[in-house]
Formats: sequence, C-alpha cells, structure tokens
Amino acid sequence: MLWRCVICCVFITFSLKLLLSHINRLHSRSSDFRLLCGIDGCTEEYRVYNSFYHHVKRRHFQHLLEDTRPGDATRGDENRQEETQGPQQKDNIQPDQLPADSSSEDQNLHTPDSVEEQMGIDQDGAVTVHQKGMNDIVAGVQQYQSSLLDNLRTQMKEVLKKNSGSTTNQLGKDAMDIFDSFIDPFANVSTTFRQNSVIRKQFCCVDAEEIPIARTICRKKRGGSTDFVIKDKLFYYVPLVKSVEQFLLHPRILTMIEEVPQRCSEGFFHDLVDGSLLKSHPLFSEKPNALQIILYTDEIEICNPLGSFSSKNKLLMVYYTLGNINPKYRSKLAAIRLLAMAKSADLRQSGVDVILNRIKEDMDALYSGVKIQTINGEKTIHGAMVSLCGNTLAQHELAGFKEGVGFAYSKCRHCECSFEDMQSQFNEDAYIKRTLENHVRQCDEIEKANTDLLRNSLRTTYGINRRSKLVDFPSFDIIRQTPQDIMHVILEGIAPLEIKCVLNHLVQSGELNLDSVNSAILGFPYSPLDVRDRPSPISPSTLMSTDGKLRQSSGQMLVLLRILPFVLEHLKVNAYVQLIMDLIEIVQIVFAPVLTIATVSRLKLLIESHLKHWKELFPDHNVTPKQHYMIHLPSQIESLGPMVRHMCMRFESKHCLFKQWASKLNFKNVCKSLINQNQIYESCQNVDPSKHPIFSNEKEMGPVSEVRDLQYLHGKLRDFLGFSEINHAESVKWLVINGNKYITEKSLILANVLNGNTPEFGLVKSIFLVDSKLYCLEYQPFQSICFDRNVMAYQVEVPHLAQATELVDAEKLVDFTSYYTISRKGQTYVQVKYYLGDVMELHNSSNDS
Repeated sequence: MLWRCVICCVFITFSLKLLLSHINRLHSRSSDFRLLCGIDGCTEEYRVYNSFYHHVKRRHFQHLLEDTRPGDATRGDENRQEETQGPQQKDNIQPDQLPADSSSEDQNLHTPDSVEEQMGIDQDGAVTVHQKGMNDIVAGVQQYQSSLLDNLRTQMKEVLKKNSGSTTNQLGKDAMDIFDSFIDPFANVSTTFRQNSVIRKQFCCVDAEEIPIARTICRKKRGGSTDFVIKDKLFYYVPLVKSVEQFLLHPRILTMIEEVPQRCSEGFFHDLVDGSLLKSHPLFSEKPNALQIILYTDEIEICNPLGSFSSKNKLLMVYYTLGNINPKYRSKLAAIRLLAMAKSADLRQSGVDVILNRIKEDMDALYSGVKIQTINGEKTIHGAMVSLCGNTLAQHELAGFKEGVGFAYSKCRHCECSFEDMQSQFNEDAYIKRTLENHVRQCDEIEKANTDLLRNSLRTTYGINRRSKLVDFPSFDIIRQTPQDIMHVILEGIAPLEIKCVLNHLVQSGELNLDSVNSAILGFPYSPLDVRDRPSPISPSTLMSTDGKLRQSSGQMLVLLRILPFVLEHLKVNAYVQLIMDLIEIVQIVFAPVLTIATVSRLKLLIESHLKHWKELFPDHNVTPKQHYMIHLPSQIESLGPMVRHMCMRFESKHCLFKQWASKLNFKNVCKSLINQNQIYESCQNVDPSKHPIFSNEKEMGPVSEVRDLQYLHGKLRDFLGFSEINHAESVKWLVINGNKYITEKSLILANVLNGNTPEFGLVKSIFLVDSKLYCLEYQPFQSICFDRNVMAYQVEVPHLAQATELVDAEKLVDFTSYYTISRKGQTYVQVKYYLGDVMELHNSSNDS
C-alpha cells in the first residue's frame, strides 16, 4: 500500500513507519504544524506530532504491522485490482500464458533492497557525505522509485482495460511497449555540462567574467614534440550589478533594501547609518536606501602544502555584503557573496589594481543608478562602497600603503606617527591625522619623483607604496573607510601579546603556577555556547617564546578573556592582573552592538590609560603597531558605527565553503572550478524563497508537547502581554531565534531593566508557542546585586523559595544573547560577552519614546 505525505505532497513510501518518520523529521517542528489523520477516513486533527503518533498507535496499529516490502505491496495492489475487474478480466491473465522468463524479470523487479544498499555503499565510498546527506539521497531515490512504480502500474492497468478482449500475445506486446517507450527523466541532466546548462537557464545564474591579468609563455606537448605557447593569466569576476540583481530576487531581501534604514536615537551607535560618515555622505544623505556595499578581501590557502609549494594554490578572495540587511541576518554566510577570485601568484607583477579597475566600473554605474529587474518590476538602484574590511596586510595592499609597516616611517594609515611617538603618545589628538587630500598629494609626489632613490625615500617616509585605484572610487575616503578589524588587532594581536607577557611575569616571579592555570582552563564550567571554543592549555614553550602568540584561535581568545578573571581571582590586587582587567573592559566595549557617545569618550580614556600602564609595567617592550591602532577605534566608531559591524570573523568563515569544494574539484584551473561552483550554488538559493539560507533557520524548535494547563498560560498571557484569548499552545524544550539558543532550566535571559541601569536576568522555566506565531519565555527573575569588576561579571542572587514567574515575548527582550550562570565560592555570577550598559539605555530610551 502506498502512503503519501499530505503536507509536502512529495514523499511517497510503501511503509507507514517511514511516513511517520518523514513527518517527524521534516515537518513536526514547523510553527504552523497541522495534520489531519485521514487513515481509514479518520477525521482527527493534530497540531503536535507526539499526539498524532500515539493516536496512530492506538487507533490504526494494524497498518503499522503491515510493514511490507515494496514488491509485496505492488503485488497486493495488483491482486486487489484483479478482484475489482470481475471474472472476465481475471480469465485473461493466467499464469501459464505469461512469457517463460517473466518469473525471473519479476524477481529482479521486486527485489530492490540489495540494489538500494549497494547504491548507498557506493555513494558513501565515492564522496565524503555526512549522515544527513546520505539519508536524503536514499530517501530521494526511494521516493522516485515509489512514484515510478505507481506510474507504471497505472499505465499497465490502462493497457489491460484496452485489451480486455484481445489475445495474450497482443496484450504482452502492448505491455512491453510501455517499458520500451519509457522516457528517462534524467536525460537532460545526465552530465555535468547538462546539469549546469539547466541550472543557468532555470535559476538566473550569473556567469563570472574571465579578465586577463598578464600573459606568460609555457610549454605544451603536441604529439612527440614540445612547443612554446602563450597563455593568459586570468582573474574571475562576478559582475556586481548582476549579482545584486540576483540577490534581490528574494522578496524579503528586496523589502529590506527598499526600506529606509532606521537610525537610533540621537547619541546612540547601533549600525552603519548611525555613524557620521553616512549622515554626511553625498549619496546616502540624498538617497537613504541606497546600497551600502561592504567589501572584504583576504588570501586563503586551499590545500596547505609544505615546503616550496606552500603558496602554489594561494587565492585572493574578494567578498561583498550589503549594510542595508538587518544585522541579525547580515552575519549569515549566504549574505556574504563572492565578487572576485584570482591566484595570488598571478597578481605579483600586475598587482591588485587590475581587480579594482573592474570593481570601479560597477561602482561608478551603481553610484549613478542602474535599472534592474525585480519581482515587483523594473527598479532603479543606487549604491556606494561604505567600508573595506580585512586584516592590516590586505587593507594596505589594496589601499596602496606599505604592507610591512615595520619598514615605514609612518606606520599607521590613519595618522602620521613615527616609531618614537608611538612609544610615548597614546592619545589620537596628539598625532597629525591623515586626510584624503594629503594622501593624494603624497601619492603625486611619489609619482613625480625624479629618481628611484627619491621615490623609495618618499615611500618609506609616507608609508605609501602607490596610488591605489580605491582613491578613484566615487565618494570613497581611503582613510576613514578602511576601519581596523578588532578580530585581527585585538584577538590575534594585542590580547595574546599582553596575556602572554603578564602570565610569563607572574610565573617567573613565583606568584602563579602554570600547571594551576592550565588545570583551571581545563576544569572551568563552560557554558554550552563556550565549550566548542574552549581554550587550549598553554605549554611552557609557548609561554617562553618571543613571538607574542598563545596558539589560540580568535574564538578561543574571546572565551579565554572571559574566564581569566576567575582564573586569576586570587591575584586581584596585583598590578599586572589589573592590566588584563583593563584590557577585558576595553574588549567588552568594542565588541558591544550598541554604544553611546559617552561610552566612546570613556573608551578613549581607557585605551590611553591602558597603554600608559603597559609601558610602566613592561618598559623593555615596545608598543606594537596593533596596540597603537587601538587609539583610533573611538573615532572609527563615531564615523562608521560599532566595530562589530565591520569585523572579519564571519567573512573568514566563508572561506570554509571554498576549502570544502576545493577538495572535490580539479586543480587544473581551480579558480574557474570554484567560482562556477559558487555561482551555481548561489543561483539555486532562490528556488524556494521559504528555504533561502538566510531565513531557513530563523526559528528552530526542540521537542514539542501539549500545554496541559491552558488556563494558567492564558492568565500569564493576559497579565504580561495583554492577550485576551488564545486558540492553542505548545510547550517547547528549546528554541533558537536568529542563532540564539534558549534552553529550559539552563539559559538565562536579560528580560528587563530595573532602577535605570540594573539588568534583570531570569532563568528560562518554560518556552511556549502560542497560536503558531508567538514565542513566549516564562522565566524566574534573579536579583542583580552588582557588577563585580574583579571577575568582570554580574553577581546575581538565586531565589531559594518559590517565586512567581513572569512571561516575556522572545522577540522583545532587552538583549537576545543567551546567558549562563557560574557558581564560585558560594556566589553566582552571569558572564557577559560585551558591555550591556548602552544596550539597556537604548532599551529604556525606546520604551520612553
């Protein structure tokens, strides 16, 4: 018997158990899950899968026992059909009248289990597929097999009806003609070329341009001889306008682009539009909804070879994203799109300006306005580049500054500081700031130098290698719009250096034991979110080396900075430990998603005080360029908004996708292979708007159960959210909203702000889904005692007696981060990822307005 899923109308199977498994795996956690039983005409309707499953076990258990093989089910259907045809139909199908080899054919037709298993083994051995992918492949083949057999059976029945009075030979011939005339549904996609052709035709694929960089002479074998041929060196570019047009085919993305960005209240910085640069920008001040293009560039090694081949397959990647996209979606990898790709070795002679020239053509067109086709018809869009992100090496390469700042007299792209001034001046106002006008003048002086000696001297003095094509980008300030990246500057530069120096001093002075530090790191009660980035133990050789590194990733450094106050708590009066506390306070501010002008001014003083303290404690250590770059962070926040909006961490996560593809593609022309794969992947994202990667996992739920006391929930909804009535509700074990996971009896939420600036944390007791659209969190409030600067965390008091719970809308929290408690020495603390003061102040300001 065939079973079809009535929700997706695609899945077909011969087993009711498989159908139940399919519904549970793919549909049961949907917010609007609703299912009519329909088995044997049953009219029961369910909104919770568990209830439906138990209903089937109680009322329709006989169908669960009939878990037959596909062949048995097919024969059963044919037997039932024979019974309904009457005696005349049965007389025409006698076993002895069938062809002699029909039994063997029938046996081959109805024993597919071994074939399916063999196919699964072959697929698993041919490519590395994770378990979910393997299950999807098998399920897809099973669905196709079931629908194919159903289709063939229907055609056979029609033939039997037409030939009810004919001879057996004619009947057999007509029946076999069906199989001979079978059309292969995969004929149009049987090869890679045909697959790509169909995708390009059906899904608006944007083909990459092949643009020549230079030419080289190489050897090529022709028969028995070797000839010299000229070969073009190419880079691959995805036309920006066409890529944006494809991106805007999704209705929700188009809606976000068409809306005018909402600025925060005066004095707050939350996104790019709150910075002074966009407020005074020639384009964005007139057209607020123009595209805010953020570029990112980096080099990646896709195969990690050793020795002299270490840079053979190093690629230069250029990505872009749009600042118009809501920040909660902008961090999704699908919101970061590939713009250009080239082999680093091919760019050594021509430089990156050949890529920037092609980008400039599209930037000029967007700045003037271009017409594109959208789902709402033709639309004119404008846009400009708002920032160029990357590490210092990549930004200096594209902007034309000295890539190795150690060889330049002026070591900063934001000010004209010397090495000597860098060691004593820690206030940005003490330096002469670079400006675009002075930068162009210095580039002109370098180009007009009469001798190579003078030219090289000017380059060293100004810290500039060449005039970059970025200078010619419309309304782009190469000084103000190349912000420092806090991941590279702090997490991979300042934090490892300073923590290493402090720990080294404490260990050598006998105040600290390295083994106890490593034991504390390994035994720390990490939260479910931090455990995946748990710091590695610090070896003695790492601590004694002079390279300024701790052998930790950026994610590990973030977690290490949060747990260090607890690890070094017994040394809280130590001046060296206080240096680390000052650094952690700075990190919490620069990683905050919301800041005020007052906090930015305080950050400026904190950085200046911190660097002075560093020189006092470590007079023999030079202030590094990355430490100097910190003094420019406050002004960059005022200009471009919070630093997290330009952080490179999510951009670098995009590299993993190309590294995975590279292991399965050829290296003859790896750039072409990768960019073609990427364009096909991006074009398929809009096939089903509801499953676009940006929005597909917007909300995820754990196990769902019915709410037993609906009257109790209705009272809570009426008291806290003003709901007068509800139709139905479900209880959820855990909930993920835009990447933040809330777990009952484990997670804490920041639900309210008390007495001006005191956070009210609460333990999540229950999670409810009301009327398939409202997500509510029932929490037990914790009393916040104070912010303990010794451990850089909030101290809270857990109520010992039963306390009334409160209810809050999950999408109207003060802060959407999920928090966890830590118990130390009889006290309970809540660790924070960033500074919450301005987040709470913005919440109060929004409520007042």
